Amino acid sequence: MYTKEQLRRLLIPLMFEQVLTALMGSVDTIMVTNIGSAAISAVSLVDSLNILIINIFAAMATGGAIICAQYLGSNQKEKANQALKQLIFSITLISILITLPCILFRRPLLSLIFGSVEKNVMDNSLSYLFITALSYPFIALYNAGAASFRTSQNSRLPM
Repeated sequence: MYTKEQLRRLLIPLMFEQVLTALMGSVDTIMVTNIGSAAISAVSLVDSLNILIINIFAAMATGGAIICAQYLGSNQKEKANQALKQLIFSITLISILITLPCILFRRPLLSLIFGSVEKNVMDNSLSYLFITALSYPFIALYNAGAASFRTSQNSRLPM
């Protein structure tokens, strides 16, 4: 169905993108090393939650892209466009619905997930979660856009 060259052009950018995504938490940790161990602990704790949420967005975007690809494969471009619009709308709405509780209830959320931690670590975690939660809708939209480009056989652009 696909040649080795076509698969290579699709997979190599995807692998690089995954490496960059995995390095995101490491870079955040490196950036706060000068602040202290409480900041490093806070970034590590919150990044585990961030990775989970980002993977949820990626899974939703991939599912929507599969539907778009099916329509494109059957030469129904109008339905593919409608599916993409629905993906963008739904992923934006869901990301906002995830962002708001993460911002408004971040202390109970972090206490529920991580239990009791030192006050400095909790304070830093609250600040870091607030900042990163603001990016959730944008990350979700990026994932939807990247998945739609991959559907169009362009995996280089999202990378």
